[in-house]
Amino acid sequence: MKELQPGTRVTMHLKVESVKITRERKRYEGTINQTAECIVGDEHGCAMMIAKDNQLDVVKEGGYITIRNAHANVVREHMRIEIDRWAKVEKSADTIEKVKSVNLSNKLSDIEYELVPVGK
Repeated sequence: MKELQPGTRVTMHLKVESVKITRERKRYEGTINQTAECIVGDEHGCAMMIAKDNQLDVVKEGGYITIRNAHANVVREHMRIEIDRWAKVEKSADTIEKVKSVNLSNKLSDIEYELVPVGK
């Protein structure tokens, strides 16, 4: 979490602290779209991650995940990790050292960011 900054793409090994389904929508063909806000982190801090549909099969509470090329984006003045079409989320390999604990006192998604015009 140390290298997480707004507007960057990151690859990290994280622990999933919580998963909260925020939206379920039934499509016309009968499938259900789900969106969840997940708290993920490591020893350095934690942040909000948005997971959708098939990603929720991998992102389980208490599980260990690896995110590759995920986008740290600012949404409503707060940073979120988004798994877009160029990113990938997968269960951490057994050979990777597991995150021992999540530092919930350093919530990077609670920091407010403001867009400041430059050069005017």
